[in-house]
Amino acid sequence: MSGTRPRIDAARLVADLETLARFGATERGGVARVAYSPADLEARDWLDAQLTGLGLEVRRDPVGTTIAVLAGTEPGLAPIAVGSHTDTVPEGGRYDGALGVVAALACARAIAAGGPSLRHPLAVVDFEAEEATMGGATLASRAMTGALDEAALARPAYDGAPAAEHLRRAGLDPAKVAAAALRRGAFAAFLELHIEQGATLEADGVPIAVVQGIVGIRRFEVAFTGSAAHAGTTPMQDRDDALVAAAPFVVAVRDIAIEQGLVGTVGTLRVHPGAPSVVPGRVVMDVELRSTDETRLDAAEEQLARRAAGMGGEAVRLSAKAPAPFAPPLLAMLEDVCRASGLEHRRMWSGAGHDAGVLTAITDAAMLFVPSRAGISHNAAEFTEPRDCVRGARALLDWIVAVDGAR
Repeated sequence: MSGTRPRIDAARLVADLETLARFGATERGGVARVAYSPADLEARDWLDAQLTGLGLEVRRDPVGTTIAVLAGTEPGLAPIAVGSHTDTVPEGGRYDGALGVVAALACARAIAAGGPSLRHPLAVVDFEAEEATMGGATLASRAMTGALDEAALARPAYDGAPAAEHLRRAGLDPAKVAAAALRRGAFAAFLELHIEQGATLEADGVPIAVVQGIVGIRRFEVAFTGSAAHAGTTPMQDRDDALVAAAPFVVAVRDIAIEQGLVGTVGTLRVHPGAPSVVPGRVVMDVELRSTDETRLDAAEEQLARRAAGMGGEAVRLSAKAPAPFAPPLLAMLEDVCRASGLEHRRMWSGAGHDAGVLTAITDAAMLFVPSRAGISHNAAEFTEPRDCVRGARALLDWIVAVDGAR
């Protein structure tokens, strides 16, 4: 980069976070900006207008992701990409995803307004449908890497309608999602700033984390079948109660997770036919395992299937994402940036999935975390101190400058 070193406009960044929070604002102070909803589309229109006003070339890909590019000085170089997502869970907070997008906007503003130019183009990316509201998480980044199949779009979204129907309502054609795929190397590198969504940084008094990678995530459907019967006339000793058979397995998931040194969760339990006067005839639960170690995941999956079968159930794997370690050169560069700024930092893995983890399929990627108060996220009480938001944005900008000089 030539010219004066750009600076983040801290007041503008905080104001942009407040403005973005108005789209889908709830009475409790949170945000309901589910992917493809009117509030989501309005927020994206606002962001596109800000980026266009800075001179970036703005487009949306076939699944609705904004990709805005500020030209560099050397033709032929791939863009350095930064960003996150602005969609939320149905009752979310103001910072999850939004901070990474607003910080990317602040970086673009600093570079565009400050006069100096990057050698590389700068790409600001606002992924669509990062949250697991469209039949699965990270829909747009999976499309960008060519990993989104038609089956994913056919799955029910948060409201029961297929994800494909939500795309149609937003004016998008589900048949064209394959065109969102980018070749490997389309970005020189990608960095995502995000709130931690946990309490580790706050508890340790550390202002920033260099994220080593994203944990592997495996999801399963486990079913137990009994025999539905009248709850008033069927004696207890004659019942084949599917829920009674399933209940010990919920505890077994916890025990397997502890034994294998990972985390395991039964997140949903569907009881059929689901009436207080009927003995449950079938129970279906969703089980999730997460770890940084693929070997531990393998062992836990084997135990889970064996334990389910032994209790009269059946476990079927629904999906599997391998652990996604981030590029060591980018991690070292981020640590250099933190040291140069006198910013205390630590390394950590992310227990939550993020777009950056998906993008490792097509580019070197990394993440930065800033603290979340009390570790609260996906909640109206979600909060990150303004100074931490600004620190994160400054580190993001310094990283862009460093990558531009090194690659």
